[in-house]
Amino acid sequence: MSSFSELGGADTSTMVKESTMTMFAEAQDTVSTAPGFTPEQIEAEIASRLPEEARASGQPVIVIITGPICAGKTTLRRQKYASGHVLVDAAQIFIDLGGIELAFPSTLLEPMQAVGAEVARRAVAGRMSIVTEVVGSEFGPVATLINAMKGAGYKVELVGLTADLEECMVRNANRAQDNVSAYYAEPFQTRWLVKAARMRPQCTTVWPASRAGGI
Repeated sequence: MSSFSELGGADTSTMVKESTMTMFAEAQDTVSTAPGFTPEQIEAEIASRLPEEARASGQPVIVIITGPICAGKTTLRRQKYASGHVLVDAAQIFIDLGGIELAFPSTLLEPMQAVGAEVARRAVAGRMSIVTEVVGSEFGPVATLINAMKGAGYKVELVGLTADLEECMVRNANRAQDNVSAYYAEPFQTRWLVKAARMRPQCTTVWPASRAGGI
């Protein structure tokens, strides 16, 4: 069982309550300033992305699918992780908000941020299992994400994909308008998840890699 660090002798339940209240207040401020969308519309988008079946009965899991552009990350995610996980993905939010004919993130930046950041906050606060995609061309941001999620008590499962370079180039040239590359979305979802994880009291134990193949 995980344990949490003691900060100045503060009661853990009080810390969690205060953290949750702070998160709620920040979310309300963000939602109220998303242009082009009412707070009710933003709230509906957030709520629709938090399936109850993603709530973990034990240790929550974050699945991080990595691989080159057009290696098949989104295809794998839709096939294997379509249920039981909260999807934290800036590209999907952008498309769902009406961005199919726009250059990412265009005029949808603020509402996309409002939805994505709050989905990540509620998922982590509610100990819900999560799935996200990253290209992972730079290890630093991925390592930061892994450490932050482990610190929040998550088991991290890295799923790495490889693909032939020429095949990836062909796929990218034929990319549909409703398929924004993780190369562009990765910085957003990584930032949302790291911030959400750091809002939780940090776990002092390191989950062993032998547990269900996770980190």
